[in-house]
Amino acid sequence: MPSPISTGLPIIQRPPLSDAREERKYPVSDARAALLAAWLRARLLPDPTYPEGVITSCYFDTPQLDAYWDSADGQRLKSKLRLRWYGDPVDPYAGAWLELKQRDGVESSKRRLRLDSTSLQGLELGGGLVLPSRQALTELARQLEPPLAASLEPAVLVRYQRLRLRDAASGLRVSLDTRVRAAAPIAAAGAPLWHPVVRGSVLELKSSGSLPRRLDGLDRFGLQRSAHSKYVLAVDQVLGGHRRVRARSA
Repeated sequence: MPSPISTGLPIIQRPPLSDAREERKYPVSDARAALLAAWLRARLLPDPTYPEGVITSCYFDTPQLDAYWDSADGQRLKSKLRLRWYGDPVDPYAGAWLELKQRDGVESSKRRLRLDSTSLQGLELGGGLVLPSRQALTELARQLEPPLAASLEPAVLVRYQRLRLRDAASGLRVSLDTRVRAAAPIAAAGAPLWHPVVRGSVLELKSSGSLPRRLDGLDRFGLQRSAHSKYVLAVDQVLGGHRRVRARSA
């Protein structure tokens, strides 16, 4: 196990890398989201811990937006680093989590570090949340194995409403994300300026096997599986095409 970090940011929990799982994503139109949510609730159990609520993530990337381009270009192997917190305003009991999400084709895994949000130091976002400084982020990222680039910086904020459900028999986990919004992580007085993300709503199914038969009727909603990425859509919304191209050529 790596030696304790020296940034003053306490790691409350450091679970091992989660088992690889298949992650299926289906973009959902806003017009169908409410009907799909009702259909899922009739067939699955609510998540016992957090059945629904607001999630906010700050994604980190290099100045050249390497993580963005890995996703946008459809690379098979890719990673994303994000700081995630729950509630609006921030729920102090749920805490803030630094997460490294890794993807290999259709399989994904995640390592998480739970942080004490009151001890974070760095970029003030409003709403009681502060991002870690660059030095703290770099040192924390080294604990995630593999270590990440030292040039990482806040790239974009993403916020959405999540409905969580599960199937106890198969272990399937389902999330329906709607009202997806994005903002630039710039230090300023007051709350970030949120912009709706076009085509941001998505149904995600996470399992280690085939889907249970109780979801056989899912095809009636006309959903098409895709490599949907809220991070890519948020960067497109907030940064715009000319800034993405400039970052890639830098």
